[in-house]
Amino acid sequence: MEENRRIFIRKLCEALEKRGFVTSDPDLGGLVSFELIARREQEKYIIKILHNVDTFRILNAVEMVRLSRVTGAAAVVIGERAGNGLLEDGVVYYRHRVPIMSPLTFMDYVDGRRPNIFSGPGGFYIPINGVAMHTIRERLGYSIGFVSNKVGTSRRSISLYEGGSASTIDVYTKLEELLKYDISSSIDILKMVNEIELPVEDPGEINEFIREVIDNIVKTGYDFYSMKKAPFDAIANRAMDTMFLIGLFESLSEKMGRALAIKNVSEIFQTEPLIITRMETTKDNIAKCPVVSLHELREASSKDSLEMIIERKKNLQ
Repeated sequence: MEENRRIFIRKLCEALEKRGFVTSDPDLGGLVSFELIARREQEKYIIKILHNVDTFRILNAVEMVRLSRVTGAAAVVIGERAGNGLLEDGVVYYRHRVPIMSPLTFMDYVDGRRPNIFSGPGGFYIPINGVAMHTIRERLGYSIGFVSNKVGTSRRSISLYEGGSASTIDVYTKLEELLKYDISSSIDILKMVNEIELPVEDPGEINEFIREVIDNIVKTGYDFYSMKKAPFDAIANRAMDTMFLIGLFESLSEKMGRALAIKNVSEIFQTEPLIITRMETTKDNIAKCPVVSLHELREASSKDSLEMIIERKKNLQ
């Protein structure tokens, strides 16, 4: 099973690269909340790959959505099965409100053929372009009552559709036949993820080292976001400014694999890698990631002074 998964990830990388994407290393090392990061110009995806999407857990979903919000990438799960059945092509599913697609649906999506059907309680639904529906209905001279009678649904439902609500496929088919116009709205998975309300982050037990890093990063004017299942431990950023993917290392011994993964993902996201270590060190960088000791971080009293330290480390590579 694991070998099949590795083959699938490699083939997905190849398919994306043929379409102009750059992708992260398919082996980021260790347990992570995603398998791949992919970018094509400003289009970015955080991709989780599962054989059965029922195994997708809420903690994983929260981490992917949080990373999506900070980086502007769309979070998506690519899977093959749900329960005992295969995922249908051309349909977007959701688990913990994160979009889920079959491999073919995802490739159609990145090729510009966005689906307009999603799975919900009780069946499949089509999101309606309410403005288009209202405009066409009035152009044809149809009242809401006339449309509701023809379609076989309530007047309130017609008003909801014109407000942008989704309908069942059966109702949508009747609406399209009556209005003689495609009033469906394609699904934008980035927009859907951005509408998810995240729970308040529970920091759990934080050791003294991590607490001091957070306090000092925030002191310099950056926002700090902890990550639990990523190659990096945190993200620090300011609006319209530099973003850092941060690895928090107690020491630098035997950390090359993680540093390489942080560097790799930062290149895809077009962000800056940064290693912060508790121990004093003479190393200025590892795997082309600037290394800042906790002592140096304490000495940085502002955003500019921190960035000067990091820039100096980069120039010493």
